[in-house]
Amino acid sequence: MGTTLGKPFVGLFQETEPRIVLFGLPGTGKSLILHKLKTGEILSTNMPTVGLEMESFKYKNTSICFVEMGGQLRYSMVPLWKHYCAEASGLVYVVDTKDRERMDEAKSFLYMVMDEIQGKVPDNMAVVVYANKHEVPGAMSASEISNELDLASLRQRNWQRNWHVQSSCAISGDGLHEGLDWLLKNAERM
Repeated sequence: MGTTLGKPFVGLFQETEPRIVLFGLPGTGKSLILHKLKTGEILSTNMPTVGLEMESFKYKNTSICFVEMGGQLRYSMVPLWKHYCAEASGLVYVVDTKDRERMDEAKSFLYMVMDEIQGKVPDNMAVVVYANKHEVPGAMSASEISNELDLASLRQRNWQRNWHVQSSCAISGDGLHEGLDWLLKNAERM
């Protein structure tokens, strides 16, 4: 009887943690970023994430659940994205700023994911693009990344997203907190 009466109140008094979906091409530093945000330490192994990995941790007194979508099986997993993104508070897309040869692929992958989840997530969902590895000589700037990904064009395709491109370095942690702070602040507005 207690469970029957309690069902209408499930979730009423407990806070749900924001879910952030982290994605990008292989080798962009997604796992390094996640580990650095969670522990403050550098990840010692360099194993690619296959499938997805979920990590929950406290960040500035807020519990957050990150869903890292591995880049290795990115195309075969696209039909599943709408399910993981439906409950998301925000998206984090990681781009390797030194890998100019894969910018077209990075752009096409971003557009493919956005098209797949369109209509399944709020149109005002906040999105951070980590322009990772910015410390490497010859790396593209945040504005170059914005231009290469043509984020303005995404807005014209009914994606009225809140976008922020944040230069970052997963190894030193530069820019990671600023990007996540922006994301959480803008996710609250939804």
